[in-house]
Amino acid sequence: MRFALVLLAVGVILPAQTRSRKAHEHGSAKVNIAFETAKGAPKGVVEFESPADSVVGFEYEAKTPADKAKVTAALNTLKARFGEMVIFPPAAACKLTAKSAKMEAEHHDGKQKGKQEQHSEVHAEFDIACAKPLSGLEIRFGFTKVFPKIHDVDVALLVGEQQSSADVENDKGVLKIAK
Repeated sequence: MRFALVLLAVGVILPAQTRSRKAHEHGSAKVNIAFETAKGAPKGVVEFESPADSVVGFEYEAKTPADKAKVTAALNTLKARFGEMVIFPPAAACKLTAKSAKMEAEHHDGKQKGKQEQHSEVHAEFDIACAKPLSGLEIRFGFTKVFPKIHDVDVALLVGEQQSSADVENDKGVLKIAK
């Protein structure tokens, strides 16, 4: 898919400060936003990634019915309320559609010999379609209102030829889309 390549390019093209965050830092998240253009009726994709602890409340593999229910509830909240976390300008009349949301576990050798550490991450992808141009508008953020443990978010934006990034701390920060 064309947007998948665009998002890959976002990770390669944007300045190193956007990618400097440790691979797995609790309280942090990454968001990649890509649109082909800011004109007309822009369409694009948004990717979200965060340590599971920040979204679900734990990182181990959910085995009990209660833990599985927590994972399902957190992922449903993420899908249903993502528009409150990445707030596109009302003037553009954008609509987010959840494509996927999942919790994935990674096992690593721990500091103690023979012991396994488990880190899990939440990954989600959304399609976005806007009815009006994005040019000159701003994207705002509200992560802590939905998931209070997420306080630091690296956001990368690619709109046509425009590339920009923001480090959003406690929902403070905006991304301006060029005219």
